[in-house]
Amino acid sequence: MLNDVKNYFNFSKGERNGIIVLIAMIILVLAFPYLIKVTIEDNNEEFLAFKNDIEKFERSLKNANDSVSEARQLDFQQMDRSVAENKLTPFPFNPNLLPSEQWSKMGLKDWQIKVIKKFEAKGGKFYKKEDFKRMFCITPSEYEILEPYITIPEQKNEYAGSKPEIKVIKKKILVDLNSADSVTLLTLYGIGPSFAKRIIKYRNLLGGFYDKAQLLEVYGFDQDRLDQITDYCEVNVDGIKKIDVNTVRTEDLKKHPYFNYATAKAIVDQRTIVRKFTTMQQIQQIPSIDEKMFSKIQNYLFIK
Repeated sequence: MLNDVKNYFNFSKGERNGIIVLIAMIILVLAFPYLIKVTIEDNNEEFLAFKNDIEKFERSLKNANDSVSEARQLDFQQMDRSVAENKLTPFPFNPNLLPSEQWSKMGLKDWQIKVIKKFEAKGGKFYKKEDFKRMFCITPSEYEILEPYITIPEQKNEYAGSKPEIKVIKKKILVDLNSADSVTLLTLYGIGPSFAKRIIKYRNLLGGFYDKAQLLEVYGFDQDRLDQITDYCEVNVDGIKKIDVNTVRTEDLKKHPYFNYATAKAIVDQRTIVRKFTTMQQIQQIPSIDEKMFSKIQNYLFIK
């Protein structure tokens, strides 16, 4: 019996090695969850540290960009001030009815003088220094230099004590977009020489505006700018140059901003079919012209 038990626990060298390997694997399996937990915690700490480094870097980058932007803005303001100082030679003046030669002597450009004189011709007057600041042809830097030299006599009413005050209501002067020249357009808020030229160029291509919203089709013109001037301008549709659809050629019609070659040719081809247009509805029925397009082009067409 004892020999049988001994024989049962009597292992060969290979069997003993196998038992050792098995025990080692069991220990590893039991310890694996603890090893994983430690590794994850270490990785989490490393990730949080890495995330904090990234956030610090982004903050430093944002601060650097803000500093650069502030520096650029400061440089621009200084440059604008420097240009104005080199341009202007101020002397004491009353901006009301100052002769053009005096404005020129002070250093203002011809177009700036024209805007001021246009303002005066329409009954405009400067009652205080700040009124001159509102002239759109004068930059903030220019006003800052000229402001100490502005002298406007105080307006006194001799009969203020004996007669009741009479309030004069001035009629608002509207700028007609279809007849205004570049100098007149400059009196509108936010319209400088470049925009004035673009508006007139596009107006000539169209043949005139039928709606103030068409200004949004001018390059660079946005809704904010339109909102600022919409109460100070109008459109006289009588000034629109219209096209006779019964005589116009494809080559001429396609020059209009609202007509491409295909649309122009479709209209001329349809005219050939019907021999002569008698109503605008005949044009509206052309397949390539939808309702939106027709609502625009009908303002520039007529049937003779």
